[in-house]
Amino acid sequence: MKILDVPQKGSRGRIVASRNQSGQYYRERVSPNQPATDAHCATWQNMGDVSRLWNLIEEERRLEWARLAEGTHSRPNLGLSGPLSGCQLFKKLNRVLATCQRPPLLDPPPLPQFGPNPINGFVIRQTRSRIILGLTVSPELQGQARPSLEDLMVWSWAPCPAGKSGHGLFSFLGLLPSKLGELVDIADLYLRKLEDWRKLEHRRYHVPLEGSKIFIRVVQQVNGWKNELGRFQASAQVPFNRHSRAQELAALLRRWPGANHRQSSTNRGIIER
Repeated sequence: MKILDVPQKGSRGRIVASRNQSGQYYRERVSPNQPATDAHCATWQNMGDVSRLWNLIEEERRLEWARLAEGTHSRPNLGLSGPLSGCQLFKKLNRVLATCQRPPLLDPPPLPQFGPNPINGFVIRQTRSRIILGLTVSPELQGQARPSLEDLMVWSWAPCPAGKSGHGLFSFLGLLPSKLGELVDIADLYLRKLEDWRKLEHRRYHVPLEGSKIFIRVVQQVNGWKNELGRFQASAQVPFNRHSRAQELAALLRRWPGANHRQSSTNRGIIER
C-alpha cells in the first residue's frame, strides 16, 4: 500500500516499510519459504562465528575497537548516519574478511589508502562454444600485482529483463586474480552462482539468460575496509538470436488490442482498389 509520510524504513510487527522508484509503501512481512543455498549457509555461519569471536577477545582490544569506531560512521540511511560501536565495526570488517577467506583481525586496522580500481569496462560476448563475461582492465594497470592485503571482490545478480535500467541487489561471486591482463573472464564464477539462483523458487531467479541484462560490481577491500567510492559498476546485455526475437515481437504485435481490426481495414482497402 503506497503512503504519503515522512521517510521510513524497517519493520514494526508484521508491517514492513519499503520504498521503490514510485515512493514509499507498506507491505506485510513474509518469511521466505525456500531452500537456503550454500552461500546463504556460509554467510549465516560467518555471522555467528564473528559474534562469538567478539566475545572471546580481551577487553583491551574491545576498547581499541571502540576508539576507532568513534570516527567511523554508518552508511547513510534516509539521509541519516551515525558513528558505529566497536562491536559493529569489528563485525563489519571481519565479515568482509571471512567472505574473502582471509584470517580475522583481532586488533583494529588503520584506514587504508586505496589506489585506482583497475576495472574500467564490462562486455559480454557469445562464441560458438561458450559465453564470455569480460571485465576490461585499465591499460596502465595491466600485469601489475595488487597489494598483498587487497582483494577485488566481484558482485552480481541473477539475469534481469533487458529493459531494466538499474539494480540494487548484488550477491558475492568471488575474487579476481592478483595479476590482471587485458580482459578477465568471470563467466565461470557467474554460471556457478547461477546454478544456485536457479534452485530458488522466486520468479526473479528464473529470467532466461539469453537476451537478459547482467549487472556487475567490482569493489576493492583492504583489511575489511571496502572502497565504495571507487567501486566499478556496469551492466551489459547477453547476446540473443535476432531471428527468434523478431518472431517473438511480431507475434506480440499480432496479439495487440486492435491488431485484427487494423489488419481487416488494410485488407478491405486492398480489395476496393
